[in-house]
Amino acid sequence: IGLLHLLLLSHHIMTATMDVDSDDDDEIIAERARKWQNLNAKRYSDKRKFGYTEPEKEQMPPEHVRKILKDHGDMSSRKFRSDKRVYLGALKFIPHAVYKLLENMPMPWEQVRHCEVIYHITGAITFVNETPRVIEPIYIAQWGTMWIAMRREKRDRRHFKRMRFPPFDDEEPPLDYQDNLLDVDPLEAINLELDEDDEDRHVCEWFYDQKPLRWDLDFVNGSSYKKWRLPLPEMATLYRLAGQLLSDLTDKNYFYLFDHKSFFTAKALGMAIPGGPKFEPLFKDSDAADEDWNEFNDINKLIIRSAIRTEYKVAFPYLYNNRPRRVDLATYHSPMVMYIKTEDPDLPAYYFDPLIHPIAFYKSSSSEKKKEEEEEEESGCQKWRKRRR
Repeated sequence: IGLLHLLLLSHHIMTATMDVDSDDDDEIIAERARKWQNLNAKRYSDKRKFGYTEPEKEQMPPEHVRKILKDHGDMSSRKFRSDKRVYLGALKFIPHAVYKLLENMPMPWEQVRHCEVIYHITGAITFVNETPRVIEPIYIAQWGTMWIAMRREKRDRRHFKRMRFPPFDDEEPPLDYQDNLLDVDPLEAINLELDEDDEDRHVCEWFYDQKPLRWDLDFVNGSSYKKWRLPLPEMATLYRLAGQLLSDLTDKNYFYLFDHKSFFTAKALGMAIPGGPKFEPLFKDSDAADEDWNEFNDINKLIIRSAIRTEYKVAFPYLYNNRPRRVDLATYHSPMVMYIKTEDPDLPAYYFDPLIHPIAFYKSSSSEKKKEEEEEEESGCQKWRKRRR
């Protein structure tokens, strides 16, 4: 009876502790939710300093930053003494500013590109505040048409002029954009004439836009430009326009031991594939003199006196290396590609090329010759029999 009382008492204690633990967990989760809500309220609310709410910064006209740069052209004035420290601190961000400028450079098929910029109030540094996004098939097709147009441009020389370097002397002040370049009309964009009625009618309306199909939700997810979907006629036209830049090599076996996985393996092994890139060794603790055993003190090891080629070590890292680490096994062989690019655009899509499994003419004509010979023999036998009679 005493044992039964003890069991019932322990059961009540356990249920009570379980209820307390569940209540504590609910309180902890509620407390975390309150903290997270307060944090987000501080993060996304209007910033207040001494009871004053800072308004959001509005878009400024381009003349504002041009005036700042023009006023700060000569930094020898005494009123800019306090700004010199800001200018020195901005020097380390110049590589990124140049990178963003080159990243948003207008393409040859664009006459002008307008970008948003973010700049310091002293004019110390300015960044282009945009990240260009493209739809890959459209971008390759645009440069494919540029390849054709550039060949004509080399002949005509309408858009390019020879420059004298260096364009400015050391003591010459930089040109002011507002005085020298703002009123100058930009050069004409390089556009290849597309056939609007027949071949290029699917892409001619938006092909040379800065962001093609940006607002067409049937093809692009929106202004973020992250996802796209193009129908088959548009893709076929883009593939034809990009044909100058697309490679004829579709066989993956052509790039054996010259792909990413082979390069990763070569770096992990501290080797360089002949003709390939050279890397810093991935593991710097591997020294041949520090090995616990090698081919000279291991009885069970097969001693290979001839040098093993680098290609063998990369292709079979676990077989020809003592300590393979972080290696990637590349594909040994891919199925044979039976695709042959057709030169004639009038041929159908699924065209049987005679280069693949050609049917020889003599094989097709031999059966007909045999039939003719048999018929001649039969006719000759019939004539001979008539003469005998």
